[in-house]
Amino acid sequence: MKLQFANSINKFGGVLLLSLAAAFVMPVAVDKAFESVGFDSQLVEDANAQSKRAKRKLPGISESFFKKLGKISDLASPPEEEKRKPDFQGAIKALKKMEKDCGADKCNEYEKAQIYNYFGWIYYSVEDYNNSIKYYELVVNQAPHIPWGLELQVMYTLVQLEFSQERYSNALKRLDQWMKLSETIGADVYNLRASICYQMDDKNCALKSIKTAVKMVEDKGKVAKEAWYSLERALYLEKEDYKSSLPVLVKLVRHYPKHSYYQQMGSVYGMLEKEKSQLAILDSTYIMGGLAKEQQLLNLSYLMIQSDYPYRAAKILDKGIKGKVIKRSEKNLETLAKAWGMSQEKKKAIPYMTEAAKLSKKGDLYGVLMGLYLDVDDSKSAIKAGRDAIKKGELKRPGEINLNIGIAYFELKNFDDSIKYLKKAAKYEKTQRFALRWIKHVEREQARAEQLAAS
Repeated sequence: MKLQFANSINKFGGVLLLSLAAAFVMPVAVDKAFESVGFDSQLVEDANAQSKRAKRKLPGISESFFKKLGKISDLASPPEEEKRKPDFQGAIKALKKMEKDCGADKCNEYEKAQIYNYFGWIYYSVEDYNNSIKYYELVVNQAPHIPWGLELQVMYTLVQLEFSQERYSNALKRLDQWMKLSETIGADVYNLRASICYQMDDKNCALKSIKTAVKMVEDKGKVAKEAWYSLERALYLEKEDYKSSLPVLVKLVRHYPKHSYYQQMGSVYGMLEKEKSQLAILDSTYIMGGLAKEQQLLNLSYLMIQSDYPYRAAKILDKGIKGKVIKRSEKNLETLAKAWGMSQEKKKAIPYMTEAAKLSKKGDLYGVLMGLYLDVDDSKSAIKAGRDAIKKGELKRPGEINLNIGIAYFELKNFDDSIKYLKKAAKYEKTQRFALRWIKHVEREQARAEQLAAS
């Protein structure tokens, strides 16, 4: 007696659906969370009922054949209440006997497909992926004498198996074949195709596929998965298409807010020369605690200074240095001192510039320090800083150092030393004109002072 497949039980084992993360290959090990999807009669009936293709006239399954598969199912998937471990080797042995008994003509194509399908699932379960692929291929080879639903399901499983074994070319070929036959292609399929193309280093194919996947989801008013947006973003950035990557990053920040996405958005704004937007997003990230590394804090501070927010930059640098996140290097201390100076916080700038000047191998920073002392009317300290600058040497503008020392001495009414350093400044072309004017001014003031003293 022949039984139609619609009378089969759900335990008939077979097509194992693999869950693959986008752009990543799953570990080649049996995951207990995966369950075998049997030849569910309702599944096949629904697949055929919904299909616009011509229905296939399927051969029947004999009752004796059906019973033999039932015994194999009991070995491979024992009832939970019996608390027995699956006997996969026993099931393989029984399947091989069934395969042998079928011979060339004793079983029809549909019955052979049952055996091959069960072989595919069991070999996957024991991590023999090559044999699993081999037998699933034999299932597909029985078409057109198997249901459309079964053929498509097994074809898709082969795609996933080939992908998991890093046979990307085979996986893509099989998936394209599946897509030609399938009448319902969901967004997940395009995501899988994007993942395969990405592994094959076919970035154009990957981008086209993931864009389709995302659009299909968003057209339904839903939000795509984070991994999908991440892949789309990565592909745009690899092409250096920063303009196109920005809307994707906006979606990631909105729907899956992470510090890394904010940071990357800031970088993209920078590449697009949108400094104000870059500053706004990076400052927001800093406030949220998303910038904790030295270079991140320094980059934000430089951007603040360039955008005329020196006080904010100084606060960030000061906190970073005191918290030992930013090194007390010559450059970092100099930057902090200059930020305080630009903020008109000269007294706060002086200690940091002093430290930076001591670390420097050249005397120029002592010259900057001298200028800070002059700004706060501390001529005595300014003279000392200027002399330290000359002593350390390798000055870019020695004339200016001598000129400022001369001016500082003048403020202290030390006219002789003032003239002495102003004459040194007059020896340099860039400061000669100013130095000569100052010399005349100091000499007049000295003469006047002498006259007052005499009278």
